[in-house]
Amino acid sequence: MASSLKIWVIVLTLICILCRLFMHREDVSWREFMKQHHLSPSRKFDEYKCNVLMREQEALKGKSSHVFIYVSEYKIGSICINGNWRERYRNTYVWLQNALKVLRCHQENDNSGYIESRSFNYVEFHCGTDGHVDSIEDLKMVELISD
Repeated sequence: MASSLKIWVIVLTLICILCRLFMHREDVSWREFMKQHHLSPSRKFDEYKCNVLMREQEALKGKSSHVFIYVSEYKIGSICINGNWRERYRNTYVWLQNALKVLRCHQENDNSGYIESRSFNYVEFHCGTDGHVDSIEDLKMVELISD
């Protein structure tokens, strides 16, 4: 009797550990998305520069192009919420109904820096299996933002 109880305790402990690892893995994709694509509205949009952004982030070094979105973290967090606040879209694509400010960075032909393109875009996001945004899938430009 005591040995079967020990086995159940071990099995339940392993299940709890696996659940924590799974939840942490999903949280990493959300944090990684935010670190790579999010521009905080706490600074003015025109203060963000591609050469600095692409150099600051280790994951972006060497990439020839990248997209950043200028939006509050709260708004990104609510994209995958389905109707009531307890349900989330999972493993699906969601178009945001309002246009966002987007900064696109493209490497110059001579690799000396990045060319910036600023615009308002409708953005399609992917909601991962954890119910949080994990990637940008598509952009539809509405209007260029002139300097």
